[in-house]
Amino acid sequence: MVHVVSRLTPVIPPPVHRPHVSRPSPTDGSTSTSTSTTAGTSSSGASDFLSLFASKTTSSDTPAPAAPPPAPTAESVFGANPWISNPTGTAPDGSTYGYNPYYFATAQTAATVAQMVGGQVVQSNQFTPTGGGGFQQQQPNYMVQLPDGRMINPGLVASFYTHGYPQSCIDTMVASEVQNT
Repeated sequence: MVHVVSRLTPVIPPPVHRPHVSRPSPTDGSTSTSTSTTAGTSSSGASDFLSLFASKTTSSDTPAPAAPPPAPTAESVFGANPWISNPTGTAPDGSTYGYNPYYFATAQTAATVAQMVGGQVVQSNQFTPTGGGGFQQQQPNYMVQLPDGRMINPGLVASFYTHGYPQSCIDTMVASEVQNT
């Protein structure tokens, strides 16, 4: 068995230089609050403290920059209803179930996205294609077919506008969607 004793040397911080502040002694009765400075001048401690928080701007300073424009919303870009309000499907037993509306853009939203990316609007059943095993979509998906043949979902593109992102960020997201990156 080995017994190891390590020597710890204490770390002593360097001394902190603090300026001398003259304070009245309890027996002095003086109410002076002046502080000594290295330049030999004295000033009121209260006014020095207050100057730390005082505004240094004046009315002749330049005005604050204008606020950035508000972030676009899905409604401001695509209209009052960018998505089909209640997309549904039917199961083999006849029961009805709902889909996420973000996957079901309206025809107007699809046309706007197609114009943005240079594609054309096509309808398809993305969730229950032909031979869907008894499951059927009640509404088709409006998709945007890109010039290279790939398709993107305009409902998902419209959802980029629901997060409060600036337009520059949304443009990057749309470009990534188009480039499939």
